[in-house]
This record gives sequence, structure tokens and C-alpha cells, in this order.
Amino acid sequence: MRVLFVAMPLIGHLFPMMPLAETLRERGHEVMLATGGDAATVVRARVPVADVAPPIDYLRAAVRGLGRHPVLAVRSGKGMADARGGAHVFAVTNRPMIEPLLRAAIEFRPQVIVHEPFASAAAIVADRLGVPTILHNIALDNGTVIRRELLALLTGTAVAPPASTLSIAPPSIVRVDGRPLRYTPYRTPGTDTPAFLREPSTRPRILVTRSTMLGDGPDTMLRAIVRAAPYVDADIVIVRPDRKTSRDTALPANIHTTGWIALHEALPHCTAMVNHAGAGSVYAALHAGVPQLATPAPGDRAWNAVSVQRRGAGLSVPARSITAAHLNTLISDPDSRANARAVAAEIAAMPSVNDIADELTHSVGTS
Repeated sequence: MRVLFVAMPLIGHLFPMMPLAETLRERGHEVMLATGGDAATVVRARVPVADVAPPIDYLRAAVRGLGRHPVLAVRSGKGMADARGGAHVFAVTNRPMIEPLLRAAIEFRPQVIVHEPFASAAAIVADRLGVPTILHNIALDNGTVIRRELLALLTGTAVAPPASTLSIAPPSIVRVDGRPLRYTPYRTPGTDTPAFLREPSTRPRILVTRSTMLGDGPDTMLRAIVRAAPYVDADIVIVRPDRKTSRDTALPANIHTTGWIALHEALPHCTAMVNHAGAGSVYAALHAGVPQLATPAPGDRAWNAVSVQRRGAGLSVPARSITAAHLNTLISDPDSRANARAVAAEIAAMPSVNDIADELTHSVGTS
């Protein structure tokens, strides 16, 4: 069986699909990834990659996509996963993917194309080739709606619906249409998690992560955490600090910094997590059963943060507003801890990537 996986050139969009891609490859199927940018670079050593998309300048894409749509721009700015606004942004980056992706698909001759919602150029290519698609949700928003809105902007003709849809969302947080699929952490190739993070701590430990889309410029969230740290009885570990924090020689004694790590190796030994509300970080904490503080922001980040707070598995706090009181609550509230562990158990009970690989092999093999 030949399977083509398609994702935007963003690590956070590709990584949720990698466990299924690698499982199929390990079973002897031919697998190729079609993506670009950093996403292509970090997985190329493991799986064949077709580079079909340039790196995304998200700010420029947002300006181009939403510049003439002020109402959608406001909705997207609220961060509540507005599908129409997101479609206008990602249509900018999907359009130049269509022809390179078509050429790659013609050469690879896939029997099925698996794509994430924001890479719906894949549905257009699949329709041209008469190949079925599988929609692989990657976040807490509804990928079916995102795909529909994107295709409305990208093509004037009807496109065949996906043969099936996969959903990694825990139903107690948000119900998304599709066959449930257990979220499986993916380790970044070449990542080396320091030994102290793979071991229990004698004190509460808070892990802090930033967006992979941010550069090394000043980070509002980190400034707030550094300011609050002296009043928090916990070790605070900042992953991939910004330039200012990494060069600061007067950080509070309880703050430590590290480079890239495998979150799933460190989180089981942490008391709590602070993150930027990106879906990858949110899922990592939910999978580990660790309470989290997520900072709402444009795109889907407010939706993610609010969804976690509504479930009682953590807090939604604007980055600049984080205080010692928030961090102390995060590490001491038994209800948040219990709810986070309940979601982790819910995720563990969802069908595994092996189950879905079995179903995919059977359905494609008999079609």
C-alpha cells in the first residue's frame, strides 16, 4: 500500500500525523510525506519527503488573507478557532502547494492520501487523481469545517468528501466528528532530553514551553514567569528560552533553561506545565495528565486554552497577566490534577495508532 501524508510546513501540523505514518512504514507499506520548511527538515531522515511548500511567514499570510476581511480578522484575533478566518489565512499558503503536490503525487502514485485540515490542497490533488482521502484532525477544532471553508476558497468545483475522518480530540473536552484516534506523542529526531528532566524531582516542577513559530525576540509569557518565579515554591524549567532570557545572568535561582526536549519524557516528572496554547503542547500535557496554564492568543489558541479551563484541567491566563498566584494554584489545586489525570485516562482508552493502521490497511486493501 502506498500512502501519501500531506501537512503544512509547520512542525505542529505534521507531528500529530507522524505516529500513523511511521507505523505504516514499519509494517512495510510505502509512505511519503509532502510538506516543507522545518517540518520537512526534521523528519527527512526517517521518512521520504517531497518538499512541496516554502516555509510559512504566518504574519504575512495573515495580512494577505485577512487584509480585505476586517470582520474575519477580528474573529481570528480572538483566537477562538474561527474556521472562515483560518481558511483565508491558509488559502494563501495552500495555493502555491497545489501544483508541486500534484507532481509529487503523480510520481509517487498513492493509493490513499492522508491530510490535515489546513493542508486541504491535498483534497484537490486527490480528486484530480481519483484517489481517496483521509482527513486527520490535529487539534481541538473541527477539521471538517476548516476543510470545507478552505476548499470553498481554493476551488470552484465540488471535491469528493474524505473516505473517513480521524479525530484525536478527547470527547470530554470537545466533540469532533470522526473515528477516535489516541493522541500519540512524537519525538523530534535528534532531541536529547536532559537526564534531570527524565527523573522525579524533590520539589514541584513546572515546565514552560513556547511556540515553535516564534523567533528569539522578547517573549511576554517568559517575562511574566521570570517576574513571578521568586514567589513560587517550585523549580521552573523553560524550554527553548528567548534570547533575552537565555542571556540573563540574574535569573531567579529556581529558574532553569534547556533546549529542545521530548515533552513526553519530561512531563511525567513535572507537577504542571505552562504553554502558549498551541495544540501540540496542550495535547502533551493532557496525555501526561498534568495540569496546565495555557495563554490565549490569535488563531486557535484562545479556543484551546478556554477548552482546557472549561474541563477543569488547568487555567487560561493571558501571557502578560501570569502571576505567582496563578502558578501556585496550578501546582497545588487537587481538582485540576484529578481532572487532568481523568483526561489522560480518556485518551489512553481511545483506539491506538495500531488499531487505525489495521483499519486503513484493510479498507484500502479491499477497495
